[in-house]
Amino acid sequence: MSRYFSSFFITTLLYTAFFSAILFSFNEFKIIDKKVDEKKISLNFVNIEKQKKQVKQIKEEKKPKKEVVKKQKKKKLVKKQKKKVIPKPKKVVKQEIKKEVIKEETTTLKKVQAKKEKKEIVEKRVYNYEQEFLHKNLLLIQKEIQKHVKYSSRAKRLNIQGEVLVKFKLSKNGILGEIETIKGHRLLRKSTIKAIYKASVYFPKVSKEITIKLPIMYKLI
Repeated sequence: MSRYFSSFFITTLLYTAFFSAILFSFNEFKIIDKKVDEKKISLNFVNIEKQKKQVKQIKEEKKPKKEVVKKQKKKKLVKKQKKKVIPKPKKVVKQEIKKEVIKEETTTLKKVQAKKEKKEIVEKRVYNYEQEFLHKNLLLIQKEIQKHVKYSSRAKRLNIQGEVLVKFKLSKNGILGEIETIKGHRLLRKSTIKAIYKASVYFPKVSKEITIKLPIMYKLI
């Protein structure tokens, strides 16, 4: 009994597998047919759209083309406006004021020129007097100073020799101010100042103030 039961069970399984395979294949054929139909429909649709486009193109070719005129934008020519130069208002000066200013300037110039001329005349007079006096008396003054010169013992020991340049002012009352030593050794300078003060008593008298500049020599014999 067990043999018959197992053989029956196997046969039923085989038949069910066979029938299920037949059903599956039949369904696949239907799906393929559907796909083919869809493809045919899509191709037909594409062909119809192409035909429509061709018809449109033919109609458009038959219609006269409208001339498209591009509107040219007119360039606005803008002229550069020149900047207006506004002239500055000139200062109005009254003629009377100008005349007064000119008169004042002329008077001041005349005064200055007159002062200069006076100074020049005075300077010329003084210079002429100084020149004449020095030309006559400079050597006498120099000799008088040289007579009163005394060598300092220290300068002798150090064997100092040379020239001392002196400048001083001479007036009616004698020497004015300090005696200025421009050049020379300091030991020799002191002795020359002393000599000038001693010799000034013997200087020729002057009517005006004179500046005297002369050298004093120092030599060891």
